[in-house]
Amino acid sequence: MKVTVGQITDRGLNPKRLSNEDNLLALPDRGLYLVADGVGGRLGGEVASQTVVDVFSIVFSQQHHEDLRKVIENTIEFCNQKIFEDALSNPDLNGMATTIALLAVEGRRAIIAHVGDSRVYRFDRKGLICLTEDHSEVSEALRAGLITAEQAAQHPRRNVISRALGAELEVEADFREIEIDDQTSFVLCSDGITRHITDQEIARLMKGGQRPQTVCERMKHLCYQGGAEDNLTAVVVDFGQRQYAEDPTRPRIPAKAAQAHAAPAPQRQTNRIEVDLKPAQRAPEKQRREQDNDSTPPQQQQKDSAKFQSEHSSSPQPGAHSGAEKIKESKSRDAKRQSGEALLKGEMSKLMKMSLLFIAAVMGAVIGVLLYAFSPLNGIVNNLMGNVDPYEKRQIHYRPADPEINAAFARHLEGHSDEARTRINAVLATNPASAEALYYLGRIDLDQKKYDDAVNRLNQAAKLDAKLPDIWAHLAWAYMSLGQTRNAQDALRNLSAPSSSSAPQASPTPAG
Repeated sequence: MKVTVGQITDRGLNPKRLSNEDNLLALPDRGLYLVADGVGGRLGGEVASQTVVDVFSIVFSQQHHEDLRKVIENTIEFCNQKIFEDALSNPDLNGMATTIALLAVEGRRAIIAHVGDSRVYRFDRKGLICLTEDHSEVSEALRAGLITAEQAAQHPRRNVISRALGAELEVEADFREIEIDDQTSFVLCSDGITRHITDQEIARLMKGGQRPQTVCERMKHLCYQGGAEDNLTAVVVDFGQRQYAEDPTRPRIPAKAAQAHAAPAPQRQTNRIEVDLKPAQRAPEKQRREQDNDSTPPQQQQKDSAKFQSEHSSSPQPGAHSGAEKIKESKSRDAKRQSGEALLKGEMSKLMKMSLLFIAAVMGAVIGVLLYAFSPLNGIVNNLMGNVDPYEKRQIHYRPADPEINAAFARHLEGHSDEARTRINAVLATNPASAEALYYLGRIDLDQKKYDDAVNRLNQAAKLDAKLPDIWAHLAWAYMSLGQTRNAQDALRNLSAPSSSSAPQASPTPAG
């Protein structure tokens, strides 16, 4: 399904809030969207929410064989442990934590997860519905029937959350799974939005049929009108093809006006041979491009049934002709016959030329195909024809410096893992201290769920070069897959300390 995304994050107008502690992440190609609202002071809140964005960005940049919900659960646990440990080890970050409101889409399956009071709304034909319940003292009191909705809206502790990532060593996230279609939309937002905009106003904005980015800008405007007391963040996601209210449309011309402005019909020309060399596929391709660009279908032009007049005058009335008239008429017929023959010869000559051009084009295409098969330009043509580089297809923005390891790991990304492993092992045989070779062998082990081998090779690679891209995230994932939570925490600490030169030592006993 087509996906259209809008997003906004802003510090707000409160002079006491010197920075924006909110963060957001939108990865349409990976089906991931989240909002994180940091708490814990000027520095701590920013660090906590940024940690969530960084960890989810790294995890979702990789290929996963586990169930999507399990991946999300493990990643939330990663984030919670890292924020908690960082807050304990750094006095400047003491007490930091963050909310999270997350949407992950896989086909028509959508997973919603949240901790805190940031929210996820669904909007479709049935209207707006909030898919999350705030983890706050006031909301819990409201659900328990201890206070009314009016009291909750004005309660002085309405923004005090009872659950957050990093607040404690363990955290419980709420999950929900739903099915979506091509008319489903979502709104993810921090409490800086819902403090000033009611659910009824959000529903009204979504019903307006405007682009997600326009909706986000309108939300910011409404928050500013209400004073924007808090940082405000929103992500709006539309699934399916849409015709938005602000999109330009082509004016429709009434049928009578179309007839009045129609171009005069061309006069018919006799003995004209026309050859149409346009491919039959062109019209459908153009139609598909216009549909992909959300353009309005072209109007069907009003066609008149043009009346053509005969090129030759009507036959003379029967009657006697003088000899001079007969001679003149005979000469006229001879001239017309000669003109017709000359015209026919000219048209046949044109047709022969077109045929020769067509044959030359076919021969050129054949030669081009042969040259392409042995030409360095084939990489460019492959990209134009959709044969995307395997690194780009997986959205891996880095690749091995060693050309052989680069080519070998590309084969793994294409599904030829055994060949890739053999080629990288050959590099190791020549250079046993190749950190890249060990690292990418560990990556292959991790993708194939050989977690013990992955931990061994990734640790060796980290000792040789601790700055290899995302090595600590991959090592943490391998440890977590083995149930060694403490070792995973140690590896994740290095995400914020990239200059570290040694791999973490494994704990004596696995931590559950």
